[in-house]
Amino acid sequence: MHAAATGERFEVLDSWRGVCAVMVVVYHFIFIVNTPFMQNEFIFNSYLFVDFFFVLSGFVVCHAYRDRIGDRRQFAGFLLRRVGRLWPLHLAILFAMMLGVMAINVAGHHPERLLIDARSGNYSLQALLLNAVLLNSMGLYGSAWNGPAWSIGAEFYTYLLFALVVLVARRKLLLVSSALAAAAAAIIVVFAPAYMNSTADFGYIRCIAGFFTGVGAYHLHAALRGRPLPFATLLELASLALATAFIVAAGRGPDKAHALSVLAPLAFAVPILVFAREGGLASRLMRLAPLQALGRWSFSIYLIHMPVLVLAVSYGLWAYGDVAGVNLRHQVVIDGVGKQLYDIGAAGAGIVLALVVALVVALAALSFRLIEVPWRDRFARLARAQEKPASLLPSTRTTPRYGAPVPVRIKRR
Repeated sequence: MHAAATGERFEVLDSWRGVCAVMVVVYHFIFIVNTPFMQNEFIFNSYLFVDFFFVLSGFVVCHAYRDRIGDRRQFAGFLLRRVGRLWPLHLAILFAMMLGVMAINVAGHHPERLLIDARSGNYSLQALLLNAVLLNSMGLYGSAWNGPAWSIGAEFYTYLLFALVVLVARRKLLLVSSALAAAAAAIIVVFAPAYMNSTADFGYIRCIAGFFTGVGAYHLHAALRGRPLPFATLLELASLALATAFIVAAGRGPDKAHALSVLAPLAFAVPILVFAREGGLASRLMRLAPLQALGRWSFSIYLIHMPVLVLAVSYGLWAYGDVAGVNLRHQVVIDGVGKQLYDIGAAGAGIVLALVVALVVALAALSFRLIEVPWRDRFARLARAQEKPASLLPSTRTTPRYGAPVPVRIKRR
């Protein structure tokens, strides 16, 4: 049976995607503003929530497309849909961030870290081009511009790999996916210096590990579909406890990730499999309207939050300190690693964090309506046209060759 024909929507998993996106916002905030959260190992290791996105992406994409990519037309249609899902919003946010950083540079008074350069630094023209074409996770440049967007580039090229595997080896999809996930994890263990905190260097390999683990998880879900899930609430709580314990044990922040962090895709596959059944009390909670909204806006939340943190929080605090004649940025040593953070007190940090989350969510709701949905629909229409069989396409008239008889209409009396 067609995978998407089952009617499954995975609304609960979408809500979890929104919650994880907000956790990523909090994670990046604590590396700009000094907060007590820096001592919380769960938040300190929240970079791992990106792996949740990868596993969930593999799960839902396999559900929707493993039986829908059978020829070159369907292959092209799938890629058009993926481009429409990722690229327009990524490009819009990148362009907005470019304008913001350019305005700061034109003003001529800013911290050195916001300087635009041709080939080096966080805001180079070379990095801008690589980010625009989604080549920001291939080891060609370090993290730059909208740093978290490395995962968007990684996902796009992983989608391409998935489509090729389905087109060539659909009957062996589970076997090939398992091999790809295992090989990617092995490469990260052997070669990646930061293990699962790999971003612009081994980010593509990290995405392959998570995405194809999600493909394997979906096969297990499909095999168990229709069977009752006993003790659903207990299993939901246990899967969350397992994921939480793993995040805490996976290292001491991004600078001291353990090799254990490479198991993140497997750790997240468990709650994804459990919550995909939507059978317990926790699932009912995740169906609440505000959480469902966060799920819808999660992609926008993820892409928008770093420009807000850079342009509003980091530059804003620097500008305030510059005008007031005080230095708010100090070195904070965390487990022997120095971090340059703004210190505005625990209460001030809490207030700013709440304002940031509210602003990011509001902007995400707006961009979802104005950018995500319209462009997704445009590319979906292009994909549907591309996927039509040749026999259903309108025939084209051919021009007679030179010397061929030309039909003449004779008016009968």
